[in-house]
Amino acid sequence: MTLCLRKTDLDWREIDGEIVALDTRDAVYLAVQGSGALVWRLLADPTTRDRLIDALVEEYGIDSTRASTDVDAFLTTLNDRGLLAS
Repeated sequence: MTLCLRKTDLDWREIDGEIVALDTRDAVYLAVQGSGALVWRLLADPTTRDRLIDALVEEYGIDSTRASTDVDAFLTTLNDRGLLAS
């Protein structure tokens, strides 16, 4: 399954390693940093859950079980906020 951030009504920039985003559909400001920023950047283009997990394992040296849990939690949050493309 391919995952990607929604392309409309979502403006974001990276500033000093932090992602600053504005969901213009709901007028909500968001900010993520660290591993969340890494996953966000990867979601800017179509990617897979496995690629997101691999990226966390590579970047932070954590085991794949923890990376999987973290990715799933982040994706759930993005999905609940309607930020993932459908």
